[in-house]
Formats: sequence, C-alpha cells, structure tokens
Amino acid sequence: MYLKMKDRVQMIGKWQADAGFTLIEMIGVLAVIAILVALLLPKVFDVMAESKVRALVAAVRTHKTAIVDYCADIRSILPLDVDGVPSVETTGDSANPLSLPARLTLDKSDPLNTGTNRWVKFRGPYLPNFSSDVPPGLGTRVFMPVRDVPAFGTTTTATNRGYDFDNDGNSDIPTNAHVVFLRFRSVALQDYERVDSILDPGIGSTEAERQVRGQVKYDAATNRMRVYLLHK
Repeated sequence: MYLKMKDRVQMIGKWQADAGFTLIEMIGVLAVIAILVALLLPKVFDVMAESKVRALVAAVRTHKTAIVDYCADIRSILPLDVDGVPSVETTGDSANPLSLPARLTLDKSDPLNTGTNRWVKFRGPYLPNFSSDVPPGLGTRVFMPVRDVPAFGTTTTATNRGYDFDNDGNSDIPTNAHVVFLRFRSVALQDYERVDSILDPGIGSTEAERQVRGQVKYDAATNRMRVYLLHK
C-alpha cells in the first residue's frame, strides 16, 4: 500500500532528525566554539603569565630572606670557600659548588663544611633548593652572583650593578660594597613589567626610567632581568 504524501513528509522529517546535525548546523556550532576560544584564550594566557610572575616574586622574597639569615650568621654575603673564608665568586651558577646559591642550599653536615673559620657559624641550609637551570616562574636560566658595585652616585643603567632606590637615577649602594642579585635570562618585556609593578610600584615616570631604577632592572637588548636582593 502506498503511503500518503503527508505520511511521507513526516517520515523524511523524522529521518533527518534522527540523522543528527546537518552540515550547516555543524558549521554554526564550530563557528560559536571558535569565537569562544578566541575570546577565552588570551585570558588563559594572562592567568598563566600572572601565575608565573607570582611564583617569581615569591621566590625573590624567599631568596632575600635566605641571604639576610646567611649574612646574620657569617657577617658577609660572599660565599664561603672550603676554608670558611668569604670569597668572591661571580657566576652565581648553582652548578658551581663555590657559588652563593650552592652554599645557601648546603647542609651543615655536608663534607664541604670543614668547620673552620666562619663555617662554625654556618646554619644551613638557608634555601631548600636553587637550580640555575630551573628559574622560578620566568626566564630560561637564573643566577645569583655576588659582585662589586660602581661608585656611590653613579648613574644606574640596565647592565651595571648600581641600584637606585630613591628614584633619582643614581646608585644608592655604598662604594666598595658588594651586591647580591638574581639575574634572569630570556624574560619578555611584558613579564618584566608585571614583576616591576609588584616589586617597584611608583618607581620611574617613564618606561626607560622604570627599566633602570628600583630593585628590578631590565635590559631590553638582551631580555635579561636583574633583581636586587641585598648589599653589604
């Protein structure tokens, strides 16, 4: 028996409904998804970037506390050599056992601790860990050098070791002192700006001034960021 025209139309409609989305409907759904992704993706990246900045800022504060405690014990910010004498080591690379970051993570019972001279005052570890190959949050590598400084009042630049805390463009660290700082490689400008806004709010009235003043300095030519910890 032949189906009536009305019944045929109903059957065709039911078959199309059972078949799922049509091509046009699928294109519409994908377009909506693409729009949502385009709207949300930048926010996701912003959240990730902010998380990395917070991790770095927290690490800076932890490292600063460690240096203060270390200095309070041995009366120097220089790393101790094998004889317990504070000595200059300029790389700040944790792979070097004589570097300051390596010393800060050294346990008091370690064989390198000879117990002579200032080792007797050593109360490490001051830091639970520090790896130059694994920066906290940002960058590709991180170092903690201890270096001499330019003369007091020298104009601060992105690459010299002067630090300006009173926002006048000149180094406030006394002549003949040493300064310990963190040096990060491969930090993007926008990431530096996020760190700077937290650690140096109100320092510098222009981008150029902000990059060379305060605790955080940035060298745009090499994408390197330096963060002051302590001087003595």
